[in-house]
Amino acid sequence: MRALDENETFKITPLPAGRKAVGGRWVFAIKSGPNEEKHKARFVAKGYSQIPEIDYDKTFSPTARMTSIRTVIQLAVQNNLDVHQMDVKAAYLNAPIDKEIYVEQPEGYVVKGKSSEKLVLKLKKSLYGLKQSGRNWSMKLQSHLIEQGFVQSKADPCVYVLHSSRQPSDHAILVVWVDDIIIAASNSTLMTDIKTKLSLNFQMKDLGKISWFLGIQFCHSMNSITLNQKKHVEKLLEKFKMTDYKPKYTPCAINLNKFLNEPAEKADARLYKEIVGSLIYIMTATRPDLCYVIT
Repeated sequence: MRALDENETFKITPLPAGRKAVGGRWVFAIKSGPNEEKHKARFVAKGYSQIPEIDYDKTFSPTARMTSIRTVIQLAVQNNLDVHQMDVKAAYLNAPIDKEIYVEQPEGYVVKGKSSEKLVLKLKKSLYGLKQSGRNWSMKLQSHLIEQGFVQSKADPCVYVLHSSRQPSDHAILVVWVDDIIIAASNSTLMTDIKTKLSLNFQMKDLGKISWFLGIQFCHSMNSITLNQKKHVEKLLEKFKMTDYKPKYTPCAINLNKFLNEPAEKADARLYKEIVGSLIYIMTATRPDLCYVIT
């Protein structure tokens, strides 16, 4: 609730006649990082109860392509750029809401009205769970970056390029994945300037030199940055109870055709899709050698 209050996300008001409030609920999660574990509680809207053309219109919001992330890292290595990362705290709550939306009050924080008067939250900002919140945040950040002189890539709308007007040799590239931002800058002064301007507009967490991003570990050496998902893969092995399986030198069985023709028990369709989906993410991020087997 602190984040909702700090961002002035709503005001409590009577529900207008003829309007229906969108439902809301608490979501509890344990967020694990490489060195810490956080317990989080977030009040979200039940987006599935929104009414089209009344509560929302457009909902699409882009995310950076994995090829864009790898390309920017490669350019950073080739051009000796510093590569840092930042995280936007409660990102969606920074974006103004685009519709007149009313949400049920959160359990445990209900303010009662006079007699039978029903009080609800009239949103001023984009609440998590709403269908359009991701889009609203994306457009808010896009507007800020363009105001700061960044040019949005035509190849990937989540990549932005900056050429300093004060010093032509100074340049930077930003990659945005919802509330996670990669910054590659030609020098520390420009890096600090970008971070400062972001922090003046949004609540930011400076994570320093990039090390973990979307479950990918970035390892720095003198002339290279290598990417791996070792810990991510280990967590998947634990999740799917495969830690006792012997490792293989190649991702594909030598006698694959023979194996495919052998009779087998019917697999759990949901589990199968979950495993394949997990492998597809690894494939697109750091392990293209899995493509043949997965697809």
